[in-house]
Amino acid sequence: MPYGKAHSGVDKRVIRTKRAIRTALFEITETKDISSVTVSELARKAGVNRRTFYTHYAGITDIVDEIEGELVEAIRDIAINFHDNNFHECVYNVFLKLNDIVSDDFDYCFRRLKLDLQGAFVDRIHEIIDEFAHKIVKSVNNISFEKARFAATFAVGGFITSFFEWKANNGETLENAAEIVSKAAEECIKGIITDAAV
Repeated sequence: MPYGKAHSGVDKRVIRTKRAIRTALFEITETKDISSVTVSELARKAGVNRRTFYTHYAGITDIVDEIEGELVEAIRDIAINFHDNNFHECVYNVFLKLNDIVSDDFDYCFRRLKLDLQGAFVDRIHEIIDEFAHKIVKSVNNISFEKARFAATFAVGGFITSFFEWKANNGETLENAAEIVSKAAEECIKGIITDAAV
C-alpha cells in the first residue's frame, strides 16, 4: 500500500506510525549521519517499540527506499501517460502528486540524504527516461532513440530540478508552479516532435 493512502482504520494507524518513524529519522539526521542511526534510537524517538518498527521496515535504509520509491513512481506517471493527448495535464497532475508525497515534514530528508541516494536514485530515473524515450519513438515518425532520449532526459531532469527548486523557495503558488513546469515540459516534447517532422 502506498504511503498516504488509507482505506480503513487499520491503514490510518499504519500511516500514523510510519509518519512518526519517518519524522523521527529526519529529526535525528539533522545532527548525525544516517549511517550511525540505530533502530533502537529511531524507535525511541518515534515513540514506538522495536517490534513495531520491524513490522513496517526491515531496517533504516528501507525508510529511505520507500520514500524514494514513491517519488520515482510519481515521476514514472509522466512516461506512462505520454501517449495521452493531454501531456500538459499529466505533468501538471504529477507535480501536484509530488507535492503531496514530499510534504514539508519530508523536505529535509531529500536535501540531507540526496548524496546517499544519488546512485540508486539516478539509476531509477534513467529507467524512467528510457521508458519515456521509447514512447516518444513510438509516437513520432523518423526520430532516433538517441534524440528521443535526449529530449526525455531534458524534460524529466528539468521537471525534477524545477520541483525541488520550487519546494526550497516557494516563490510561486503550487498551482502556478505546476502550470509553469507542465508548459515547459510540453514545449520541450513538442519541439523535438516538430524538429523530427521537418
